[in-house]
Amino acid sequence: MKKGNTKSEPSIALAKAAFLGQFKTAMENNGVSAEQYCKKLRLPLAEMYDPEAYLPEKPFWHLINQVAISEMIPDFGMQVAQVTPWYQVESIQPLINKRQNLKALLDTFCEIASSQSSISSFNTHVENASCWFEYGGQPLISNDIQMELYRVTSMIELVQLAAGKNWRPLKVRLMMDRNKVVDKNSILNGCELMFLQQRTAIAFPAGLLDATINPEAGNKPSTRSSMNSLKNLNDIQDKTELVNALREIISFYMTEEDISIEVIADITGLSTRSLQRIMKKHNLSYNDLLNEARQKYALSKLSDPKAKISDIAYQLGYNDAAHFTRAFKRWTGVTPSKYRKSQ
Repeated sequence: MKKGNTKSEPSIALAKAAFLGQFKTAMENNGVSAEQYCKKLRLPLAEMYDPEAYLPEKPFWHLINQVAISEMIPDFGMQVAQVTPWYQVESIQPLINKRQNLKALLDTFCEIASSQSSISSFNTHVENASCWFEYGGQPLISNDIQMELYRVTSMIELVQLAAGKNWRPLKVRLMMDRNKVVDKNSILNGCELMFLQQRTAIAFPAGLLDATINPEAGNKPSTRSSMNSLKNLNDIQDKTELVNALREIISFYMTEEDISIEVIADITGLSTRSLQRIMKKHNLSYNDLLNEARQKYALSKLSDPKAKISDIAYQLGYNDAAHFTRAFKRWTGVTPSKYRKSQ
């Protein structure tokens, strides 16, 4: 446990923003308004977002279950996984592409999983000629049916890169109880299912570990640089500490209207008092973190000579450039125009 943390200190689960694309595409394929649900659950609406940024993960869990229930799509979790498999997600694909066999692919995936979600933990182990591919994270919400469908489907799809699209696991362990949704799930049809298990896991013949990855199945070379992902893999543990997680979240949401501490509390699932108590412990306030994020954003935007100062002010929620200029001078000691000239 890192210095400054206590056992009673709450934490915020974070996930890469790249996964939002899976959810939006699956909703659109079903004729469901992604904008309506994302707005309700405080997930970003803009199409142009940084896939390497971190978002609070809990809203994803609520989203997948609410859409399934409200829109009567019992296999929505499976659909989200199938519309954009994990090996095609923008923040994962560069890190696992060009793996030659299934063992190398799964070993790499287990290693980088915590860079994609701060609560994710995967491993593989061989047992009686079968290899088990396991998820060791803890559910964020109760009755985790849809997220578990999403997770087990995604795990099966990774093995299918070597075993073929028609392959199904020998055995499947699920943390959920038996229900009609699972019984009618096509990707689990014919598998030996075990319910109320401690972990989600799938079994396949250990001999498959040496099977060659089929590049036509989606594990294609990427032109995207993986440097950001590798850097985030090293500092993900720091980001799971509450204050650093809040910095990450505020920087993502700060350009939205009415981004108050109450909104951040609602997004993260923590109470306003809990957030204030922890920030006070670190000699910080919500305004400190918000101004810190605004300053970082402003400095980045001002490096672009084409960006208008009035536009930057508006993006940061200021009514006019004058208010932004005064705030910027408090942060840096100079006006935005003088800072830009100095660069």
